[in-house]
Parts: sequence; C-alpha cells; structure tokens
Amino acid sequence: MNPRVSTAEAPARNPIARSLALAVLAVALVVAAIMGAVVFAVLLGLFVVGYLVSLAHAWWRLFRAQRAARGGEPQAMPATKTGYIEGEYEVVEAAVDAAPRGPGGAA
Repeated sequence: MNPRVSTAEAPARNPIARSLALAVLAVALVVAAIMGAVVFAVLLGLFVVGYLVSLAHAWWRLFRAQRAARGGEPQAMPATKTGYIEGEYEVVEAAVDAAPRGPGGAA
C-alpha cells in the first residue's frame, strides 16, 4: 500500500508553513544577491584603484624618461667609491690524465 514517509521527508501540507518557508527563501535569496553585489563592487573598486595606480606609475616613469632624454634634468650619477682589491693568484695546470669532457665523454 502506501509506504510510511517520515515527517522530515514529507512536504508540508500546511499552506501557512509553505508560505512562511517561501518567504524565508525569498529573503535569503535577496540577501545573497545583495551580498554578491557588494563583494563584486569591492573587488571591482580594488581592481580600478590598482589599475589607476599602475597607470600613474607608468606615466610618471615615461615622463621622467622623456625629460631626461630632452636634457631637462641632468642625471645625477650615484656616488660610487672606487677602490682596488689586492690579492695573489696561482696558475694551476690541468691534469694530463683528466678524461675529456663533452658529448659522450665522462662527466
């Protein structure tokens, strides 16, 4: 005959319960849509700010390069300390019995 269905699996037959469930679902969907829009707007704003900063940096570097090419701004060379390194070296001869290296040779 009819198999027994538990109350958790059975659809609600009460119209008030169905209406309440539908209202809760509608509110949850609206809240999810609003939260999605807010997250999208924040990410879009971060992208736009990053793009504008990158664009301003590229423009500034191009401006400085053009000004330096025209000779409008003398390029200041960084002060470098010149010095000498003293040391000794010894020439070491290659061993005669060393195996040849290269394609097919022993490494």
